[in-house]
Amino acid sequence: MAGVTEVDVAAAIGRIDEIIIREIVRTGASRPELRRALALAKGPGDLAADAALPPRMQRLVDLLAVTLPEQGPRPLQGPQYRHPAAMKGVERAA
Repeated sequence: MAGVTEVDVAAAIGRIDEIIIREIVRTGASRPELRRALALAKGPGDLAADAALPPRMQRLVDLLAVTLPEQGPRPLQGPQYRHPAAMKGVERAA
């Protein structure tokens, strides 16, 4: 089975740093391995399971784990969150 390509990686996780994409391709991982590593990197960490991963899978999970927080949740917006600068000039009720 052929390893993943840069196009495969970008399709799986979106636009990320080119160095990370090249490193993922360089592992020689297959598409199923990339999907599994992505699921592991997104999910809650299980230290016992992570320790049992083959080296290639561990490398993939590590690369993806570093990348995914950069694509994390967007900042809160809307009525439940008010930016401190937006509160400037608003007087508190006593």
